[in-house]
Amino acid sequence: MRQRFHKILIEQQLVEKGDRVLVGISGGPDSVALLALLRAVASEFPLTVVAAHLDHGMRAESRKDCGFVEDLCRKWDIPLVTQKEDIPAIARRRKLGLEETAREVRRDFLESTAREWNCSIIALGHNRGDQAETLVHRLVRGVGPAGLAAMRFKEDMIIRPLLGFSREEIIAYLDEGGIEYRTDQSNFDTRFTRNRIRHDVLPLLETFNPQLEKQLLQLSQLAAEDEDYWRETVAAALPTLLTKVQTAEDEGLVLDVEKLRKFPPALRKRVLRHCLAMVRGDMAGLSHVQVEAVDDLLFSSSPHAEADIKGCWVGRNYGSLCLKSRRPAPAAGYRFQVPGPGPLNIPGLGCFQAHFVDRPQGEDRWSAEFDAGCVQFPLEVRSFQAGDVFQPSGMAGRKKLKDLFIDMKIDRSWRSRIPLVTTANGQIIWLIGVRRAELFRPSAQEKQVLRLTFRPENDDTFVRGL
Repeated sequence: MRQRFHKILIEQQLVEKGDRVLVGISGGPDSVALLALLRAVASEFPLTVVAAHLDHGMRAESRKDCGFVEDLCRKWDIPLVTQKEDIPAIARRRKLGLEETAREVRRDFLESTAREWNCSIIALGHNRGDQAETLVHRLVRGVGPAGLAAMRFKEDMIIRPLLGFSREEIIAYLDEGGIEYRTDQSNFDTRFTRNRIRHDVLPLLETFNPQLEKQLLQLSQLAAEDEDYWRETVAAALPTLLTKVQTAEDEGLVLDVEKLRKFPPALRKRVLRHCLAMVRGDMAGLSHVQVEAVDDLLFSSSPHAEADIKGCWVGRNYGSLCLKSRRPAPAAGYRFQVPGPGPLNIPGLGCFQAHFVDRPQGEDRWSAEFDAGCVQFPLEVRSFQAGDVFQPSGMAGRKKLKDLFIDMKIDRSWRSRIPLVTTANGQIIWLIGVRRAELFRPSAQEKQVLRLTFRPENDDTFVRGL
């Protein structure tokens, strides 16, 4: 078994020369065998081996388990870090199940210990039977292609060198070497789902196929290879879909709907899953149903639709799919009076200025000119309100601003941010950055022109918003 173990370390590229390896050890046969094997081959690489034991405080025997591990590491001259946690109390506080809580606390303990001891690798004792249980468990609960990869020999700094060995092989190795280990009686309690799968479901399935464990391991490895390919494909595709560079004040992603629609379903849904995980911070609790709900937004007949996913809000605005960690708060309305010429700062948007010039100087997106004799102060700069109408340049009649926004496909989230300029009697003369009104155009011979300008606080953000 030692030779096969050594071969796996090399073939799977699990360790490198000079690595410091932290071994998670419970005292059970798998973790004891892992520690023994790493100790046996350490000089051949070479490796520095450190052990870590977490007492979950869930069983009366846990104190004896800790004592056993301490004696073993002292006998083998291996540094050991121990810690005790009250998992049931933590589970109640976090409102999580015992198994999930134990997994999270154990991971945090191992990662922090690895940092303290300068270990680049954390070795865990999962075996082939554990892989089979994990895969069957996921199949029962529901799983997508990515979930079929289950546990890997190597994931970031985690390695699982025993994944190719059966429990029987591990026990035989310990017995032959006269190496003692502890038996956790809770592993036989079939009230726990994984134990029912281990003691009831898998033995039944093996009556149909005695090689089931090996074939499930092979399935997971093939799925892992496929997922590695898809991960690279998604990473290459994502930059082509991003339509907006996010700022610290505007966290999230904005994707191009039309481009995303053209992707094959297999790639499109993986991109969506990856983006959801990016915004949420992880994939925990992210289901196939949730990814499908977001995919449905892309093909919705409504240009405006949204979905609330746990830890993420997704909204469709015409050709943009927005993913944010929380639903955007509606923009607050604003209203500023302009008593006369001079600058006016609009917090979060930019600087508006009115001044008189002798003759027209030309208009662009951020400037508009009017007959000074027809437009009287005070002016007003305000946000959009329901029912607003104005006469856009080039049109004979008036149009509702809401209809204009729809025609121009301006996102709902930006409509209330666009400043409107109105006259003293409430007529809208300029929709800043969008369109001026047909009213009060100055002639070339005009003696005095009212020139209005706007300088966006963040030009790039403002332009992309429109």
